[in-house]
Amino acid sequence: MVTFLLFISFLLNIVSLLSIVILYSRQNRFVNMEKEQKKIIVEMEDIISAYLIEMKEENDEFMRKFSTQVHNDKENVFHTEENEQEDPRSSENVTKWTGGGYKRASKAYKQMKDHGPDPEYQTKESEQDPLLQKVLALKKKGMSIEEIAESLGKGQTEIELLLKFRQIM
Repeated sequence: MVTFLLFISFLLNIVSLLSIVILYSRQNRFVNMEKEQKKIIVEMEDIISAYLIEMKEENDEFMRKFSTQVHNDKENVFHTEENEQEDPRSSENVTKWTGGGYKRASKAYKQMKDHGPDPEYQTKESEQDPLLQKVLALKKKGMSIEEIAESLGKGQTEIELLLKFRQIM
């Protein structure tokens, strides 16, 4: 009987030592994971700060270019005003802004004002957007905005804005 109790005691000691070793290894794993996460956080902060510094430098460079462009535009406007005083007929041909984006925007605005939206652009856009195709198909069937939103699983406001921005409503 004593040998049996000694055997059980040794077995329990071995199990307890094994469990202690397992717990210790898990604790070390968590400690190592914490250290790695701290290193990753420091690296991420460094990357983000480097990115922000780069963005700030690009922003400063853009502001310098923009201010020189505004200064040049002001000089051009001043020179064109002098020319206008000399020749009043040339005032129709002078534009203050000559950027390509401004020209495209003014052309698009004039077209919208005169003729409405460009139908070619709308058809190209609607062919690319499957949600718009579905909404248009349901709208042609005579469904209300609420029913369309419910059937597509979208919000009513989203459907209304989609139709309003496409000027289909």
